[in-house]
Amino acid sequence: MDLPVREKRKISDGRPSLTRKGLATRGAILEAAHRVFKDMGYYGSSISEIARRCGVSMGNFYQYFKNKEQVFLELSDLILSQFMVKAEFLASTQGAFEKRLEEAIRLLYEHTRENFAFHRILGESELTDRVTIAYYEAMARHYRDFFRREAQAGNLRPLDPNMISYGLIGICYFHSLDWGEREKISSRESIRQMADLILHGINGPARWKKRSAGPSLSLPPPVALHSSEGEPLTKGESTRQAIFRAAEKVIGRLGGNRANISEITREAGVALGTFYVHFGSKRELIEGLVKYVNSQMRRELQRRVSQNQDRRDAERVGMIAFYEFLRKHREVYRVVPECEMIDREVSLWYYKKVADGYIQGLQRGMEKGEIRKLPPVFLARSLMGLIHFIGLKWIVWNTSAQPEVPDHILKDMITLILFGLKP
Repeated sequence: MDLPVREKRKISDGRPSLTRKGLATRGAILEAAHRVFKDMGYYGSSISEIARRCGVSMGNFYQYFKNKEQVFLELSDLILSQFMVKAEFLASTQGAFEKRLEEAIRLLYEHTRENFAFHRILGESELTDRVTIAYYEAMARHYRDFFRREAQAGNLRPLDPNMISYGLIGICYFHSLDWGEREKISSRESIRQMADLILHGINGPARWKKRSAGPSLSLPPPVALHSSEGEPLTKGESTRQAIFRAAEKVIGRLGGNRANISEITREAGVALGTFYVHFGSKRELIEGLVKYVNSQMRRELQRRVSQNQDRRDAERVGMIAFYEFLRKHREVYRVVPECEMIDREVSLWYYKKVADGYIQGLQRGMEKGEIRKLPPVFLARSLMGLIHFIGLKWIVWNTSAQPEVPDHILKDMITLILFGLKP
């Protein structure tokens, strides 16, 4: 990304306006910092590396910036301001609602793809409370206004505009992920498919024997998946799971970068040597933790969803069950987006493992006519992104002691996913 040199202005700590040469140097430092953050993440980067890549001394760096955080905050402001400039232009778009919706999706999708390395950095836990929440909230504010205006004009169902906005951010984010596969469709076709999904939902033509007039938010009791479930664990398995539970607490609280092995073993009540019997390093533990949580989540969803004969009921139950699981494990769920910087292979494994089973379920629903014909891979990634980001917004980023997705948000989500925005 080419970062523009800002016009002359007062530096935030009260220093006088810079000369033309000073502005050029400051801009060069921002450019170098952007490259360093993309390569190393926020936590892994250093001022010395930024100065080295820019070709300036450490002393020269401190003439323009107080610390690494100030550099990152200014980069965040620049990237966000570029989005806002385009958003203001888009607000004046005329024509049919469908055309305006496609243009709104295009803006978000292209912005996410162009700045995906930066968005991935926002997953680092050190930044979540200081930068990430404010960044996405600023973007969501624009889309809230858009969807609110369109609902007032009668162009879409009066669903919660905040829910739609964060859901759309999630859809664009998941379609910007590097899934390790060559894209077979153009960006233009992806945008058209997203608009179609948002407008019309996934409901297929097959007759649906609904249990009630409105969307039910209750969950069926869980069922055992196989006869071995509930059997006692071996001593080694028990110790390994104790370490995972401790890591969930410690890493969830401190982040993967700052958490240390000694604190995890202390929390687990095991000796340091015992840790190394099961894991070769903290990185190996994080990989194992992500896979352990993934396995627990998929098992819990299966125990809830397997009782539903209609895929539309399975979608509703699966979404609610996921948020119930997320409420119990919200600390460790911060590790999943953080792994996109720490270990991209394990984060890709996590998302693909979820997507593979999801695709199969959606395909079976399409074969029965319960889900309308849509590209299964596209649909799975879209729904994963929508559900994921709403979970981040209302549960993971929520500071309350007992966070949950409000009932009215869940009901509107079910309506959006099944029937879309079209009134």
